[in-house]
Amino acid sequence: MYSNNKLLQHILFLLKANNIRKIVISPGSRHFPLSHSIENDPFFQPFSVVDERSAAFFALGLIQESNEPVAICCSSGTSVANYGSAVSEAFYQKLPLLLLTADRVPELLGQKEDQMMRQDNMFHEFIKYHGQLPLIKTDLDEWYANRIINEALIELNHTGAGPVQLNYPIFEHKSDTFQLTELPVVRKITCHKADEDPEIWSQFRKKLTGKKIMMVWGQSVKYTERLDKALNKFCEMYNCVIITDRISNCLHPNAILNSFVVLKAMTLNEQAELSPDVVLTLGGNIIFNSEIKDYLNRNASHMDNWQIGPENVVCDAFHKLTEMFEMNEAAFFEIMTAENSKATDNSYFDRWNEISETITKPEVEFSQVYSIGKLINQLPQNSVLQLSNSSAIRIGHLFDIDESIKCYCNRGVNGIDGCMSTAVGYAATSEQPVFLIIGDLTFFYDMNALWNRHLSKNIRILLVNNQGGAVMHLPFGNDMGPVLVQHTSAGHITSAKGWVESIGMKYISATDKESVDNGIEMLIDMKIDGPVLLEVFTTIDEDAAVYKKYMAEINRVTLADKAKRKAGKILNNFFKR
Repeated sequence: MYSNNKLLQHILFLLKANNIRKIVISPGSRHFPLSHSIENDPFFQPFSVVDERSAAFFALGLIQESNEPVAICCSSGTSVANYGSAVSEAFYQKLPLLLLTADRVPELLGQKEDQMMRQDNMFHEFIKYHGQLPLIKTDLDEWYANRIINEALIELNHTGAGPVQLNYPIFEHKSDTFQLTELPVVRKITCHKADEDPEIWSQFRKKLTGKKIMMVWGQSVKYTERLDKALNKFCEMYNCVIITDRISNCLHPNAILNSFVVLKAMTLNEQAELSPDVVLTLGGNIIFNSEIKDYLNRNASHMDNWQIGPENVVCDAFHKLTEMFEMNEAAFFEIMTAENSKATDNSYFDRWNEISETITKPEVEFSQVYSIGKLINQLPQNSVLQLSNSSAIRIGHLFDIDESIKCYCNRGVNGIDGCMSTAVGYAATSEQPVFLIIGDLTFFYDMNALWNRHLSKNIRILLVNNQGGAVMHLPFGNDMGPVLVQHTSAGHITSAKGWVESIGMKYISATDKESVDNGIEMLIDMKIDGPVLLEVFTTIDEDAAVYKKYMAEINRVTLADKAKRKAGKILNNFFKR
């Protein structure tokens, strides 16, 4: 019989899934629910050693003899501290020692409770990984606990072996019950390397054959000639669509670059029809992470998620991760296509592409949307586009960007800090024209970026000044505008003119459609010697209203369960009003 404690059930199942049999247990009561469950399961081989210091060294001997991970289990308080000598020895011997340390709940630290001490970072310098587990009260707690346990067990032998700690809280051990006859199946995350057994790779190929496969391709993947060749073959052989954005600079024919708008414009039938069976995640953040998560959570509860790339940490963005392939992306695609010769039906991508191509790009009157679109549509080929966070990066994805143009945005943390400084730094050593589209708050926050002796003559800036952070108005009703400008969106009446001219940049301003057109003609004219800034003055309420109406129009299409797409026509009609 097993403990009814859900957290302990996850620990026990994953110990078994990772074939960790040997457990050295020292006496105590805090860890009784775990130790009693272990001794009732014939899978485990428990050993009883009273002195925790000796118990940990005893475990090292078991590891040396078996070449397998071994766990040690004890009560809370100074019992844990007694493991110290053996933990440091395991660290330098590179032995996979797993510490299962029971603890009181953290809320009671420093409250004169028995056996309470700071044991969650006791071995900081001598362990590969420390996992502080939560009490499981919600679904989010359960996902988090499962992820942390998986991460810890992977680290036992990941990029070299060594000790790891799982510190688990027990609220009340005396009243625990043991009524469970079988452990529930919980998710196991497995890390794979390129040198896996060939049979394992054959099994993974079979898992992809005939499935609807989606890649979510984030930024920071270096797109090489080798990767392009391997990706081409993979997309030919498997049923695959690539969901991405322009800052990934993945311009493969199977890439859906306007994925944000496509997801919003899908009918309910299309959402269900196109839900993937397997999702491959590559690279860092994608701009519209939340929209993709929302779509997958609603429509793809059955999916498997595989993480591809050299990153050595678990990134479980969709709460469905089961496999990590820790290797160069090109190597993964090459291995997965090594045995297949027959291309599969690519109708899955075709359906995504069909929807994507029906969406008409917005045609609007004077606004931030018009100004940004006007510049993007006229950017010189082989130039560089830097997009600041907030409105600029969102609106920029409503327009097609020439494939010769590299795009960048500080999307790793998704803050406004340093967007202009990054663009100035890129331009400092580049011979290409570098265009930056930036909002007023982001500009003034980083205005010292222009006070720079390395300011290139090739830097060109479109500053949309709508007297505040329009993106902060989007979640609220129109009647909230007067309240928001005070602190939430930082309303102001500041212009960049004086600062820009004082540092020797050419300054242009625009207040209507005609002056925007003229200003952009100057902005893209590389015959002008020196950096140029065009400041477009719009209003925060009008800009926010245009964007909100646009999204509302798409959402109404989403709710219409139609057989054929009408989204492109509807969107185009809206922007011609």
